[in-house]
Amino acid sequence: MFDKTVLKRDFDKYVLDFYQVHKRFTFEEFGDFATTLLNYYVNAQIIDPQDKMEAAYYLTTLYNRGIGNRITEQDMSTIARVIAQDHSLDMRILGKILG
Repeated sequence: MFDKTVLKRDFDKYVLDFYQVHKRFTFEEFGDFATTLLNYYVNAQIIDPQDKMEAAYYLTTLYNRGIGNRITEQDMSTIARVIAQDHSLDMRILGKILG
């Protein structure tokens, strides 16, 4: 099991900081952020690799809430699966998360 509080804190902080600078937080930007955050958490052993899918789904629900719950349940599951299967890490995003 993973700590949802930590995920939510990092999500809220990143989105707020990003939005203040760019005045947007698109679906693609969310995907890049979520992938980087989760891969960092797995590599740093903050979350277990077995929990990555559930954590990806949780982040997707946070994003969906922020855009007015416009993503369907089925699409949220698909998005979470794609995020969980991606092993990329964007160092610019990671620097902002850790900074």
